[in-house]
Amino acid sequence: MNRRPRNTNVWRKLAWRPPAPLQHLWALRGRWRASWRWLLAALPVMVLGTGVGLYLYTVTHAGTFTGGAIVSRPSGTARPFAWPFRLTGRANILLIGVDITINERHQVLPVSRSDTLMLVSFDPQRARVNVLSIPRDTFTVIPRLGPDRINAAYAAGGPRLTIRTVEDLLGVPVHYYVKLGPASFGQIIDAIGGIEVDVEKDMKYTDRWADLHIDLTKGRQVLSGDQAMQYMRFRHDDEGDIGRVRRQQQVFLALVGKLKSPAAVLSSPKLLQAFVHHTQTNLSVSELISLGLFARGLHTTDIKTATLPGEAGPIYVYVDEAQMRQVVAEMFVGVNPQTLASIAVEVLNASGVPGLARQTAQRLERLGFRIVRVEAALRLAQTTTVIDRTGRPEVARALADLLGRKPVTYEPGAGADITVVVAQDLIALTPAQVAQKRN
Repeated sequence: MNRRPRNTNVWRKLAWRPPAPLQHLWALRGRWRASWRWLLAALPVMVLGTGVGLYLYTVTHAGTFTGGAIVSRPSGTARPFAWPFRLTGRANILLIGVDITINERHQVLPVSRSDTLMLVSFDPQRARVNVLSIPRDTFTVIPRLGPDRINAAYAAGGPRLTIRTVEDLLGVPVHYYVKLGPASFGQIIDAIGGIEVDVEKDMKYTDRWADLHIDLTKGRQVLSGDQAMQYMRFRHDDEGDIGRVRRQQQVFLALVGKLKSPAAVLSSPKLLQAFVHHTQTNLSVSELISLGLFARGLHTTDIKTATLPGEAGPIYVYVDEAQMRQVVAEMFVGVNPQTLASIAVEVLNASGVPGLARQTAQRLERLGFRIVRVEAALRLAQTTTVIDRTGRPEVARALADLLGRKPVTYEPGAGADITVVVAQDLIALTPAQVAQKRN
């Protein structure tokens, strides 16, 4: 029989006992007692705003909550508890849904491929959230593995390799990730009493090998967690994986809409438990609250969804490079592709590392920037800087954000419209590490 903790003032005020995950963490209360009041006050904001990390209000800012245990953050990713809680720059979060893999002996394998990939971009400058779905059969080059489906990256290297693969494919930094277990969406949806979805047609399919049974009827209805999972996993029609991605987006929007309802706040304890047991992330408490405060005022009309452009073949989905550049520029750079193409950019190497400026230039060129010159700088520099000569700070700022929110200076004069001075702070860094070193 569990004994009530001695200090129960908080729980008496809330009129409910702490859920099991909080009882388990009660012994750690001394580490975050000072922030406890703030985190409880932010609970409704987190529910209304993000829905992808509610449980983090129980965790210290120096740790990552993963599967019910606090672990240290990867080296270089710890961040201070920021005041005030305000999202000041674009934040890109990769949602990784992992499915169950069963071998020929009907045994569940410990390592699975990713089943869902969504890159969610919180854009405070335009008060929008953009969601790009990446089909799991997308053909790409995975670092250290070579050409394969993009979902093979998770099986080979977990979230880190998945993040790097997505960054290499799209050319934009991924600042954070949230990994969802096989039952995550279902548990979360059940915790808030289901979601309303318009099922476009009858869906019947059974795969005993994969333990998959889909039985849905056409029409608008409230789906349970299990039914919502069936709806998202159905791919046995002419649309194939593309239709499956579209239904994932439909469920995502329905979930966000339901999370903004008062009923979701009342379901907080159940929702908390669902996240604790089925979610892993590198978001800190302060970052989560910042996202929640930003997102609480958004409507579903402020959320734009898209699917990575491509052509589906019998085995792979092949990316349309030209269309991808346009979609990425609009959703993650925030600048019209035609505007990017009209700006002349030069890249100067002040790092002392041969090839680093060329590598940076190629990355910017893939995003649609017009590179006119790549050469060595006159002297070495410690910090990468973006020099704007156009008087259009939104373009220079967008470029600087792609390199990890580097400083921008305005120096009118002749020469290229924008100069990027690549310095030693970009040496041997992946795009994710560059993003983690942002100010």
